[in-house]
Amino acid sequence: MGALDPAETFRLHQIVTEDAVFALGAGREDVAGTLEGLSKRRTEAYAAVLSGAQLPRMLEQYDAWVTASARLLAPIAPPSWLPMMGVVAEKMTLEIGARGLRSLFSSKPSDKDVQRVKRLGALAARTLRAVLAADGHLDAEELLMLGAFIAALGLDDAEAQVLFHETPMDPNGIEPYGDVESPIARAIIRGAWLAAAWDILDPREEVAIRAVASKLGIDAQEFEQGRGAAQRYVDTRRLVGIGAVEGVRYLLSDREPGLGISLPAAIGRLLLPRRYRDEVLAHIGHGAKIVLAKRHAGMSGEDKVAVLGIVWLAALFEDPSQSRKATLRARYELVADDMGVDGSKVRSLVEEFVTDRVLFAAKPFC
Repeated sequence: MGALDPAETFRLHQIVTEDAVFALGAGREDVAGTLEGLSKRRTEAYAAVLSGAQLPRMLEQYDAWVTASARLLAPIAPPSWLPMMGVVAEKMTLEIGARGLRSLFSSKPSDKDVQRVKRLGALAARTLRAVLAADGHLDAEELLMLGAFIAALGLDDAEAQVLFHETPMDPNGIEPYGDVESPIARAIIRGAWLAAAWDILDPREEVAIRAVASKLGIDAQEFEQGRGAAQRYVDTRRLVGIGAVEGVRYLLSDREPGLGISLPAAIGRLLLPRRYRDEVLAHIGHGAKIVLAKRHAGMSGEDKVAVLGIVWLAALFEDPSQSRKATLRARYELVADDMGVDGSKVRSLVEEFVTDRVLFAAKPFC
C-alpha cells in the first residue's frame, strides 16, 4: 500500500474522462456496453497511471491518443467515423485474441486468424492509402486515419510499421491474393468511400475506388450504395459534431479562455467531418454567445444520447466541486431540453463510469 498522490488521481480522472469521450464518439448504439468493455480493457492501465505511467492525452498528444484509442476500442466498438473500421468490425483484429475452444487454453489468436488479419488488413490498408493519395500526397490527418486503422488491426509493432510506411500503390495493382468474403469486400469499399467523402470527394478518388471494387467483385449497385452511405454518414456526423461542440461551449461558457475553448475544439476535431470542421470551429473563442434554438431535429435519438454524454463528460473534466457541478447540471439540463431528450440516464451512466474507474484504481493505494 503506497501513498496516493492527488495530482496523479486528478490526472487519472481526466484520462478516464477522455477515454469515455472517445468511446461515446465512436458512434455505436450500445453506450453502456461500450463503456463496460472499455473498463475491462483499461483496468491495468488506469492502475499504472497512479504509479506514474504516461498515456497519450486528448489535449496534449491528439494524434497518438486517437491511434491508441482506436486500438483500444477495436474489439469492442470500432469507431464508425474512421475509414475501414467496418472491416475491423468483421472480427478483423487480433485485439480480440483467441476465439472458440482455443480461448479455453490460450489468449493468443490462432495462426489462421493472424494470417487472415495480415492479408485482408493489408488489403484494406493499401486500398485506404491509394484512395487518400489519389488527390495528392497524404497530409497529417490522412496519415492519422491510416495509422489508426492499422493500429486497430492489432498487429505487432514491427509489422504495423512496415504496413504504415508502404509506398502508395496504383489501385489497379492492388490484389486480394485469395478469396475475400463478401462482408469484408463491402466493408472495404464503404470504408474507401468514407475516406473520400470525409473532405471533398475528388473524381480521382472515385476512380481509385472503382478499380479496387472491380478486383473485389463489387457490382454497380453495391458501389453506388457505398457512395450514398458515406455521404449520409458524413452529413449525420456533422449534426453530431455541431451538437457536441455547441453543448460543451454552452456548459463551459464561463471558462473562456481555457477549457471553454480547448475542450470544444478537441471534441469538434474528433467528431466533425473535415469538410465541415472549419465552419463550426471558427466560432470558438470569438466570444459569441451560444443560443439554444432546437437546431438538432435531424439527429437520431441514439446520437443525441451520445452527444449529451460527451457534453457531461466535458463538464466533469476539471473535476468540479459540488457547487460548480450544480451550475453545470442546470446548464446541461437546458441543453438536454433543447434536444428534446431526458439526459439524466446518460449523465448518471458516464459520471458513474468515471467515478468508479478512478475509485477502483485508487483502492490499492488507500
